[in-house]
Amino acid sequence: MTFNEIILGTSPFIFAPQFGHRTRLYELDFEKQPENIAEILDKSYELGVHNILLNRSEDLEKALDMSIEHGNNWTVIAKTNVDNFEEDLEIFKKYNTTTIMLDGFFVDSNIEEENFDNISRYLKKIKECGYTPAIETRTPFKNIPIIIESSIIDEFDEIMLPLNFYGYMMDCNFLNNENKEKINNILSSLDKKIIANRTLATGILQVKEAYEFISTIEYVDSVCVGVAKVSEAEETFGIINEYKL
Repeated sequence: MTFNEIILGTSPFIFAPQFGHRTRLYELDFEKQPENIAEILDKSYELGVHNILLNRSEDLEKALDMSIEHGNNWTVIAKTNVDNFEEDLEIFKKYNTTTIMLDGFFVDSNIEEENFDNISRYLKKIKECGYTPAIETRTPFKNIPIIIESSIIDEFDEIMLPLNFYGYMMDCNFLNNENKEKINNILSSLDKKIIANRTLATGILQVKEAYEFISTIEYVDSVCVGVAKVSEAEETFGIINEYKL
């Protein structure tokens, strides 16, 4: 089994630090230039990617508005770190938002502190507002077994986690056969929609080799992939679509 949905990741557009020196290049390309982001959004939509992970960013929100004005009916999976939760909800109302996801730093730090009530509080608010509640974890080997045994296990429907052969930005060294079996066993015990991100290890992996590997991981429903150029979108999604169910 392999995934049946592609979500456009937006980390390049918010200058996420994991890209190293490329983060500065993304700033030069996108800061206060939402039209450049919108061009990539439009091309991605044209290539069949109709879902977007919306991180809060003024430039990204303007670009999404532009792309919608261009006739693209994006489905939004919104992400919040809860620092400005009420404001986030107001922004997310503007869009065709189906899911609101709690950011991995928030989730993982609260798990570390055994503060499941705090996670639960926000998941309940998300559901009360009519959205599908979701969480992210950046340490799936460590935290998913804890989540399964926790009080929040029935309070979310979707979970996003990093997944790539190198174990880059994961809590393992390489997804060799042993670790691949472990992650498959962990994911098999979750009755949730599973979204894999960081599948290209921030560009360390070539798309084809990355997705030949991803296609061997069971239980993945969606992949979240960011691109930073129109040509990159054409190449990346052209290849990924070959592996999509």
